[in-house]
Amino acid sequence: MDAHAEIYAKLRAKGLRITSQKKKILDVFLANPDRMLSVHDVHTLLPEDTSIDNATVYRNIQKFLDFGILESMNDEQGVNRYTVYERDHHHYLICTECGKIIKIPCEGQYWHTHAQENNFHETHHRLEVYGKCAECITQHH
Repeated sequence: MDAHAEIYAKLRAKGLRITSQKKKILDVFLANPDRMLSVHDVHTLLPEDTSIDNATVYRNIQKFLDFGILESMNDEQGVNRYTVYERDHHHYLICTECGKIIKIPCEGQYWHTHAQENNFHETHHRLEVYGKCAECITQHH
């Protein structure tokens, strides 16, 4: 099953109607799997003939978050950015210039020893490393 069909099936199973607006917004995320997108980015990447305002993009993104279709993070400027949620847990290298993400596997959780020593019980974790991707470094030199 392709990503579109899988997401639509998940939304239908949860009782959410899949409108053309939702499809267009999801298409933007599915076409940009290697980027963390802000509401503004999504709005900018919608087809030119689309009449969807920022508020509608935001509301739909919130629904997709609630249904586990997207995951979010805040960048260093405090902007919420989103990408399609993937079942395999991973961490991110995030370009602060273009928003490109590089997924890295979650291996060797080095903090477990420290958690055990301090009787700390982890419920979840995430790791985000910020910097500049190769393309952005090359463009500025």
